Amino acid sequence: MHTLPDNGERYHIIRKTYFSNVVSYIIIGLTVAFGALIDAVIIGRCLGVDSMAAFSLVTPMFTVFSLFGAVISSGARYRMTMMIGKDDVDGARGIFTLSMLMGIGLSVLLMILVLVLATPICQMLGASGGAAHLLDKARSYLTAITIGLPAMNAVWVMTAFITIDNDGRLALLSSFVQTIVNIVLNCFVAYVISGDIFEIGLVTSISYYAALLVLLPHFRRKERLMRFSFSAIRRKEFLSVLADGMPMGAGHVSNAVRSVILNQLMAAGAAGAAGCIAAYSVQRQANTLLSCLVFSLSDTLLMLTGILMAEQNRPTLRRLLKTSFRSVGLVVTGVAILLFLLSPQFASVFISDASGETLRYAADAARCYAIGMPLFALNNIFDAYSEGRGKRSLSLLLKFCSEGGLIVLSTLVLLPLIGIQAVWISFPVSQALQLVLTALVIVAQNRKLQLKPTNFWKWYMALPEDFDVPKADRIDCTITSHEQVITLYHAAIDFCTDHGCDERRKYLISLAVEEMATHTIQYGFRPGKQNNIDMRILKKGDDYIVRIRDDCVIFDPVKKLQLYDKNIPMHHIGLQMVIGTARDVRYTTILGLNNLVIRI
Repeated sequence: MHTLPDNGERYHIIRKTYFSNVVSYIIIGLTVAFGALIDAVIIGRCLGVDSMAAFSLVTPMFTVFSLFGAVISSGARYRMTMMIGKDDVDGARGIFTLSMLMGIGLSVLLMILVLVLATPICQMLGASGGAAHLLDKARSYLTAITIGLPAMNAVWVMTAFITIDNDGRLALLSSFVQTIVNIVLNCFVAYVISGDIFEIGLVTSISYYAALLVLLPHFRRKERLMRFSFSAIRRKEFLSVLADGMPMGAGHVSNAVRSVILNQLMAAGAAGAAGCIAAYSVQRQANTLLSCLVFSLSDTLLMLTGILMAEQNRPTLRRLLKTSFRSVGLVVTGVAILLFLLSPQFASVFISDASGETLRYAADAARCYAIGMPLFALNNIFDAYSEGRGKRSLSLLLKFCSEGGLIVLSTLVLLPLIGIQAVWISFPVSQALQLVLTALVIVAQNRKLQLKPTNFWKWYMALPEDFDVPKADRIDCTITSHEQVITLYHAAIDFCTDHGCDERRKYLISLAVEEMATHTIQYGFRPGKQNNIDMRILKKGDDYIVRIRDDCVIFDPVKKLQLYDKNIPMHHIGLQMVIGTARDVRYTTILGLNNLVIRI
């Protein structure tokens, strides 16, 4: 038997892909969040506590506004990654087209509804009772940001697809343009024309339309995987997209309801209500700025989990989860410690000309968010993993509890005991309770599957014993050199012999391994960069499957052969033999990776 190459680079591709996408999402999230924070800073420091309180009252509507975009992009992204994992490119394009029509159409209807009902909505948000004097300001801000609702949802959906479709730089450029437009126009409103809260909200809407204009050119390029294709739309996917996006929707709704309830509780206090609401807004702003770090980890995990679940790739899925946990331990916890230490300074950015009590409350609110942030990240990791596994109902429950349900419950229990501070202390308390709930869920899953976990990861993953192909029926290997290709070539022959494969297929499998890996090293490896090829050889039923994934130059071997002159038959004769004799050959490029599946 030939020993498979072991160069210590296994799972390099999944780690590299994970972190590159996390960094992209963080940058996009931070630039957008920074633009929103500029609104808060300008309002808080230039327009006063009442305007800051009115801004805080309306802030939950951002969650409602992004609801359609979040539900559709989450559901569509999950459906699309599952289809790509199953090599259904046409279905993925139909999902993209359908999601764009849904996102824009539904957001236009919501915009009209909110503009008509602006006054009762603001009263419901808390501009009543002790905060009734905030109604005019809240209504003005709500009206202004509602104008940008269609663009906001279009950007949400498009960004999700563009990042997957190997154009993360355009998504970064779009978020950068949005931020610059927001900052420049906000400064113009505040310091040049001395505008009020309506103009600040209008600037936010304009910035989303600017971002949308930057994104549109991506979908005009024919080489992109995501293209508009009305003929590819499958009607049954309409409900599937909504259903798979419901966990995200549950989180958004729960988040918005929680803010409304907490605002109402603070408004009911009458004396000092505006100061308490403004202090709570500081915790919300900490969440706006830093939750993008948490969600970048969980969103990337969700995408990759969908692909790996479709592939039934247990080892790589386990490595993906380990990478996510380490990211929480190092990155999220480090940021949380920094926020905890700098909470007074962070609060002072938003609170100016206010009583000492308001500033103290705001600093306490920021500290509480810092304490709960690592727990919040761990809860989101498990939620994303559950959603990626297709556990829709479980994910919906977890999202509802984490984003609002347990926070409101904790506040109501603590309020009689410690007073108004329960509003911000409830965040870390609720996230600790959520971790306990997660552990109970995992225990129940393992019992249902009758599993006897031998280590933490087997317990955490809770996958059936028959998930993935048995070790005896697969080869997993990472290739980085020509020498390792030869070793794998011989290992593939031994694998086929051990499984009783006929001579013809044995030859084709070993040829596929050698030709595809050699061609990738020769034409795809980039000088000065670490490139890898992940190879999987599987026996599933009567089929032998060769899966090849690399992080090299984007290259479709099928299209490449179609470009060659058919009158010169010796052009890449090895590739021609593999592609011409295989039962099926599928190529996709997603998240900057080449993915080739050959069935023999």
